[in-house]
Amino acid sequence: MSSPYTPPTGPSGPHEPSEDGSRVEGPQEYAPAYGSAKPREGTSVKTAILLIGVAALIGLLVLGALLWAITRTVPTLFGGGEEDPPAPPPTTAVAQPTQEREPTTSPSAAASSAPTRGETTEPERPVAQGGSLQAPTGDPLLSKEGEFTETVLEESDEIAIEVPDHDGPLLITWSVTSDRESGGVFLNAHESKSGEMTEHMGSVSDGQTGMWLIDADPDEPKTTVIYPQGNGDTQWKVQGFPVSEVPRVERGAEVTGSGPGVFAVPAGDEQDYRFTSEEGVPRVEVYDADDLSSWHQFEYGTGPVELDVTAGSSDQILMVHADGGWTLEPRNGWF
Repeated sequence: MSSPYTPPTGPSGPHEPSEDGSRVEGPQEYAPAYGSAKPREGTSVKTAILLIGVAALIGLLVLGALLWAITRTVPTLFGGGEEDPPAPPPTTAVAQPTQEREPTTSPSAAASSAPTRGETTEPERPVAQGGSLQAPTGDPLLSKEGEFTETVLEESDEIAIEVPDHDGPLLITWSVTSDRESGGVFLNAHESKSGEMTEHMGSVSDGQTGMWLIDADPDEPKTTVIYPQGNGDTQWKVQGFPVSEVPRVERGAEVTGSGPGVFAVPAGDEQDYRFTSEEGVPRVEVYDADDLSSWHQFEYGTGPVELDVTAGSSDQILMVHADGGWTLEPRNGWF
């Protein structure tokens, strides 16, 4: 004999019937007793493998970044510096003697110090050309030009050329252009306006350029003013250069020019030269650089002419007075 149905009870009481009053058939879900395990959904194997792979990839990326950072910072921390600048591009220039220099800190500095293409060690050539002296390389200490509309044979303050304060000798040049066949200009140097004359310089004619050294003797009064004088219808230009501005030509090098020229020859073994010129009455003056008050050799002749010139063993200054082309070539004992 069956016993009557009794609904199960739990901590929350009996189950309530459904809204329509019918009894729910079959096994009923009920709350577990306190302390019993609650069932939950599990993680699939595929998802677990995927998560492990992602974690491994992230770990490798982090490890790579750390290794890169270590390789960049360790050389600097233990005495390393910036990377060396790239070497300048190769050139075809003749190799120069090496010297110790401060290292450059940038590629631009290294490039700026590189020799230019085609640079050679060939000796410097003279630059005196035509009717004007181009040998000095710097700016003139004084420069003035003018024109005589009529003949001037007096020291006129209106055309006086003031000479700036200076140390040592000055090379004075003056060029002349005249509409007169006999037009010419000469210069007088004075210690002051209306003062004692220090130098009387020679005269040059149309198309010529003159040269003269002033204040070569330190014991004589110094020049402060120069007065040009000459014929009418004549234009003139006067310039003054420190002797230190004349170019230096390698001892034993061949030198050529047209018109007047002046250059320095450095000290060395005594050197013999042959001077040739085809026209005019050229002359060559040779001075010791430390005493320009007088030459120690003076050669001249009427073109075509061949002259023997010797540069002493000390520093020398050579002045060539010529109207046309000329050549100064070394004698090496075989001609």
